[in-house]
Amino acid sequence: MNSELWNLQKIHFGPVARPRLQIESLSIPTGVTAILGKSGAGKTSLLNLLVGFEKPQHGTLSQLHLEETQGLPLSWVPPDFGLWPHLTVQQHLQVVASENDTHVDELLQEFDLETVRDQKPETLSMGERARVAVARALASQSKIVVMDEPFAHVDPGRVDRYWQALRKHLVTKNASLIFSSHSPQVVMREAGQVLCLDQGKVIWQGDPQSLYSSPPSKSLALMMGPANWIENANSIAGISDPDAKPRCLRPEQVALEESETANFTIEESWFVGSHQETEVSLNGQQKTETFYHRPLTKPLPKGTKVAFRVVTSCILFISLLMLNGCRESSGDEPRLRVGKPDQFLLPAEGAMLPAARGMTFSPEEDLLILDNVGRVLRYDSAGKLVIKWWMPDYDIGRPEGVCVMQNGHIAIADTHYHRVVIFDNQCNVVRMFGESGHAEGQFIYSSAVTQDADGFLYVAEYGGNDRVQKFTAEGEFVLMFGAVGTEEGEFQRPSGLVWHDGVIYVADAINNRIQAFSPNGKFLRVVADANSTGLYYPYDIAIGPDGSLFVPEYGAGRISQISIEGEVIGRYGQEGRGEGQFWTPWGIAVSQSGKITVADTGNRRVVELQMK
Repeated sequence: MNSELWNLQKIHFGPVARPRLQIESLSIPTGVTAILGKSGAGKTSLLNLLVGFEKPQHGTLSQLHLEETQGLPLSWVPPDFGLWPHLTVQQHLQVVASENDTHVDELLQEFDLETVRDQKPETLSMGERARVAVARALASQSKIVVMDEPFAHVDPGRVDRYWQALRKHLVTKNASLIFSSHSPQVVMREAGQVLCLDQGKVIWQGDPQSLYSSPPSKSLALMMGPANWIENANSIAGISDPDAKPRCLRPEQVALEESETANFTIEESWFVGSHQETEVSLNGQQKTETFYHRPLTKPLPKGTKVAFRVVTSCILFISLLMLNGCRESSGDEPRLRVGKPDQFLLPAEGAMLPAARGMTFSPEEDLLILDNVGRVLRYDSAGKLVIKWWMPDYDIGRPEGVCVMQNGHIAIADTHYHRVVIFDNQCNVVRMFGESGHAEGQFIYSSAVTQDADGFLYVAEYGGNDRVQKFTAEGEFVLMFGAVGTEEGEFQRPSGLVWHDGVIYVADAINNRIQAFSPNGKFLRVVADANSTGLYYPYDIAIGPDGSLFVPEYGAGRISQISIEGEVIGRYGQEGRGEGQFWTPWGIAVSQSGKITVADTGNRRVVELQMK
């Protein structure tokens, strides 16, 4: 069962006139939680309260998840690292370690501290001190680790390797981590939960993917990196949509193009690696606005007339100080031919109402669902819950992808544990394969799994190692294809996989496209993308009874049926909370009888549609 680490109620901390924290109610679960906020938002104050370094003036703070452990129940890496001046680096680890020196030696090696093992803190650089503090925390074998910007002073070229070592420790020891950070990339890669603070108050709590893709406000959008905020829509390519809701477009969803008929003129442009920033003026006005977009293939000089193209292929005309968006779909788009929707909720887990993530149908049309607390649920064809069981581990993160194998076993992409878990029909673990890493047979975050007619398994992963690997049904590595990037055959968060008629189809989420590959990993074609079909964050993929593709669009709040030739057959839904609407739909399953089941994750419900 998923547990709380802390529960805070009616917390007031600091001076009455200007409190450092004001928290009405907050629950921090097991797993990895990141705390985001500007300097002075209250991140350090909250961590100080959690570890007991400071006490609130009012309210209650309860630590609820204290297990017996060989080491300390909690370890803390404060912003000044808290090192002991009279001890050497090695002694810092030995004094808290409950294992032998082999474990200490491993930590010294993993954090590049072997050459300074006999030195004391005063002789170390800030980066070395930070690594000592983290290594000491891990040496203690604590079940809960609290870190205040742990690698802020570490060389950026090596910090990913240290996070990998930290991640491996958390998985091995089944430990939880709470850390503060200013890095959206780290939060996206490492955290299962995010807390956003502003002026001492919790203004948002949830998973990092939702905060990145569908932030509710501009200020929250900017916490996860560069963002173009759509305030409203007035007149875009001849489409009037005054009721458009504010939304966020990330740089990878916006392209800048030269256009003699456009109203924008480049004033300055800066290439910053993963994206480009361009300052433009409108119709020669002095006031300018900066937009974040995909890098240009060739530099455009100052004075060039440009337009902005977004994922729905509209040409975007922007009033100054606001980015006007395109409609999710035009009125003449074909509608998905389905009956009236049904919906149901997953069974509660204590006080929690879980949400569905990955899902699939068995050949018998049983529905298997993965939820966001770590359970697997099986419903029969009549919709009755037959059985539910837990993943082997689930505190650090929850699985995302599932498929039913030819022998009836269930393969699950156990995302945050960097592996694939195979269950038999009695819910017993048959085997597991994979571990954290970049090599063959290793994963960063395994996100999806499918099987072909010859019995081979294909596993997608993301987290900077975006690719697909092929395995035998027993988990032996065969080959891999793809890499992180935006070119054909490359991926940015491949989040869904399906095999059909000798072709592997991949939902390439951040690149807003579906790609097709042969079983030997050869790139075949882009089936559909933002330009051709207006795809917006395709997050999963399933095959319908007629061989067409069904895709939940996480960013657009809708379901799209697309032919294997890339034509839109029909669409259903829009962003929202009501009937016929979805909020960050995560997964989809389609049965051979034409039942479409959608994980309406943001609305914490499962929606069922029957094809006509």
